[in-house]
Amino acid sequence: MGLSTKKRRYVTFFAALLFGAAFALVLFLPYPKNIGLRTDRYTVYWSDGSRTEESFADALSCVVGVTGEGEILLQRGALFGTYVGENDLKEAVRILEEGELAPMLAMDLPFNRLESAALFRAYGDRLCFDTGEWLRFNGEKVVLTEIGRAGTVFFTGGTLTASLLIPTGAERLILGDLAEFSYKTVYGTSVRIEGKSRYIVENGAVIDSSLGRIFAAGEPLATDIIVPDVAVAAQGALLPARGLVSVSLPFVGSGPVAAGERFFGELGYLFSEGEEYFVPATLKKVRVRGGALISFAFYHCPDLEEVDACGVAPADIDPEAFEGLSSLKYLHTPRADVKLTDPEKFTTYVAECGCTIYERKEA
Repeated sequence: MGLSTKKRRYVTFFAALLFGAAFALVLFLPYPKNIGLRTDRYTVYWSDGSRTEESFADALSCVVGVTGEGEILLQRGALFGTYVGENDLKEAVRILEEGELAPMLAMDLPFNRLESAALFRAYGDRLCFDTGEWLRFNGEKVVLTEIGRAGTVFFTGGTLTASLLIPTGAERLILGDLAEFSYKTVYGTSVRIEGKSRYIVENGAVIDSSLGRIFAAGEPLATDIIVPDVAVAAQGALLPARGLVSVSLPFVGSGPVAAGERFFGELGYLFSEGEEYFVPATLKKVRVRGGALISFAFYHCPDLEEVDACGVAPADIDPEAFEGLSSLKYLHTPRADVKLTDPEKFTTYVAECGCTIYERKEA
């Protein structure tokens, strides 16, 4: 049964009204790209001179790093590319690299999607530790977090012990200027250490330059350490290097002058947490470039095979300095009257520098 003419008019009127309302609503809706469809494009300059407009996914798949100049580095096959970020990206890299607590927590900079993803790729696997707090960059800002796994720990301030560092599984430790670092931070770990301006890491030795130059610790994985000229060596500084084979020192013990209550002149001082010495059996060779060698300076070093004391003044070497070295095979010393364990087992001759060489006879 068909509709009457009057009813058809009502249906047509309401249909027109609904269509008009729908059309008006559409006029005020955002464009599709603003409701989920992303059409970001990023200009990348390549090493062959070409320039491309990359989608987010294509660009991100090529990202290999960010620079302090605020550039995102990309690689596609044999080509290397650069995306120049905004000033905000440069500032973010500066803040994250300097690792100062207040600027990191205050960082609230706008990034586009590629910048945010590249920063997270560079810093997302890094934990920061400052005065008992753990922090992590989440791609937008630095936030407080719980201790967790990380490839790198940035020790920015306060005191950090190995018992907190080990659970992170970190392979890399960065020391910030406000970090109170000692051997206790890395003893029992396997981290590689990098230092900011206060801390200098060279030839396996970590030097604290805040109050003069202090030998703070040896790197845990170092087998051969050369400690540069310093004013003081911290007790236990060599404890972290449990696989140490050879070491070159500016002096043996705590300092270069054998005087005062704070002077400790035994090599074992560098392997001690208190009264006991924990000199590793792997240590075979020691070179001493200065300072003083007291009586039994190498006490509790039964596995040591070579000692070179050429740089020490003869008057600063006690004749009994090398007593107790039961495994000694080679000694280079300015003094010709030193006492050795089993002296009859050694031959002697004078080196070109004027020192006396003691060599163990072949069995």
